[in-house]
Amino acid sequence: MRILRTFACLLLTSVATFGQSDRGTITGTVSDPAGAIVAGAKVEARSVATSSVHEVASTETGNFTLSQLPAGSYELTVTVAGFKRFVRQNITVQVAGTVRIDVPLEVGATSESVTVTESTALLKTESGELSHNMTTDRVDNLPVINLGFGAGVGNVRNPLQAINLIPGSSFANDNTLRVNGMPANT
Repeated sequence: MRILRTFACLLLTSVATFGQSDRGTITGTVSDPAGAIVAGAKVEARSVATSSVHEVASTETGNFTLSQLPAGSYELTVTVAGFKRFVRQNITVQVAGTVRIDVPLEVGATSESVTVTESTALLKTESGELSHNMTTDRVDNLPVINLGFGAGVGNVRNPLQAINLIPGSSFANDNTLRVNGMPANT
């Protein structure tokens, strides 16, 4: 019986371990200037930090998916004969996130390229999920509460104040948490 319990515990912890991941996805559609899909386009995502290259080809429907990419900054390159090479820089892949990049190709020689360096924030059309990531610098710059008279006791930073940085949420000092107008602490 003891062996069975040990085996069950090991099985449960190993399943939980597989749920943890540091990977994300880049997906999109490749199209020509008329809006028609382009099949067989060579799509490469190069990691800025490690220079590792992940490569796929667009499907018959013009779609591509680069899954299991380590989180980080990437440069996306799409090449097709008869079209200018498309390059998109500064793509940030987040953990368990999906970034959609639709690629509009332009007619020209493959030696020419269209490079997109800055763009508007990407709209998440892959899911209805709403999430926010906060950097350690933002959390470290939260206000500090002074406890006691003078500096003898020291200062304390309340980590729950980070909730105030997320749009649609509020946290009051009496430990009342509200998210998007819902009742307190739900």
